[in-house]
Amino acid sequence: MFSAVLLLVALSSGAVAQGSVRIGGYGNMHYMDHDGVPKLVGQQPLDNGFFQIREFSLFFDVAITDAIVASTEVEAGDNGTSYTANYAYLDVQATEQLSFRAGKILVPFLWYNENKPNFRQNLMSQPFTAWNLAPVNGVAVDFGGFGWSDAGVMANWTSELAQWGLLDFKVAVINGLGSNTNVLDENTTQLDGGTMTPVVRPRDGLTQNEEVNGLRDNNGDRASVIKATIRGTSFPAEIGFSWYRGKWDPDATKDLHMIGVHLTILNPLWNLKAEFATARVEQDAGIDPVAARGLMGPAMLNMSTGNYNMRAWYVEGAVAPFRWNNGHFVKLVARFDNVDTNDRVAFTPFDRSRITAGGEWQFALNTRVRFEWQRSKIHDFQNSPPPFRGAGGQEVIRMFMGSLIFSF
Repeated sequence: MFSAVLLLVALSSGAVAQGSVRIGGYGNMHYMDHDGVPKLVGQQPLDNGFFQIREFSLFFDVAITDAIVASTEVEAGDNGTSYTANYAYLDVQATEQLSFRAGKILVPFLWYNENKPNFRQNLMSQPFTAWNLAPVNGVAVDFGGFGWSDAGVMANWTSELAQWGLLDFKVAVINGLGSNTNVLDENTTQLDGGTMTPVVRPRDGLTQNEEVNGLRDNNGDRASVIKATIRGTSFPAEIGFSWYRGKWDPDATKDLHMIGVHLTILNPLWNLKAEFATARVEQDAGIDPVAARGLMGPAMLNMSTGNYNMRAWYVEGAVAPFRWNNGHFVKLVARFDNVDTNDRVAFTPFDRSRITAGGEWQFALNTRVRFEWQRSKIHDFQNSPPPFRGAGGQEVIRMFMGSLIFSF
């Protein structure tokens, strides 16, 4: 069966026979505790620790004919309080090398977004390339967003490259990211510092815009996405390049450009993953989204500085030193992240570097537990305003998470 169909189910190898329906799924639940995060008005303090059913997904793949397959993922998150069809599309295999996809599709940008389910990952926490730039999942205070998906069409062409391997080339036209305000990252939150509770714009990147934009478009412009990947045949590695361009504002006058590269080496005993992404946003200077809503807040967290760049990268390695019968294993993981969500603003808590270390034990068929520890350090913390520190915000943030993950 054609390679363009992403079944995203751990036991879903092989083709879907004509007229058949394949159902699979996965879920994860965890306990999470932080130290050093500011308290927010109306939000459960992360420093208290909490238990959450993070995600539960069902995957459906229906073979209409030998060449046409309909696929969807229905996903619930945040203890079942939010639901979405993360994707819902129709795949048509035109030739042996060429296929088309139409509907609500996963945006083909970098590696992580098209391999989002956490049974395919080494860690529960998203890397910064997915958390702050490519908007795969929302920030921890919201747990909003499930994946970067959008309404559009995509062509997928594959070709052998002699002894090198396979070339996978994707071109998509989608609605694209957007904002109905005149600032792209217009997300706001309210710090809880006792008598000082200002509303601020934290500048957390692009993640919030998927929730705002959804499947509708705020202008007549369509975004374009290109992804080219070379996959090795004799060595289980792939390297890829991603490109995105679209207009984000209602008048379709402001550009958003993103480029990214990724490298993955997936081996049963060890693996290596790395991504780099950068985004350039066109934006007017001097605009204060908080004041425009009649709210009060520290100006240096709110004012628009005009055009700006964002960038993020990570390197992650994992090794499974112990494996035994029936797919049982123990895995050790380490990752380093770095993100700069706006290099022209005085302070944002989402400009930070991070070290993550973790372990995983698969103790039953497709069932595993994970533990991870993080230490994040905020860049330019000396510029943080008093309300941020008054709400408990610290330069160093630590996090611990224990998770149970299953797939079927």
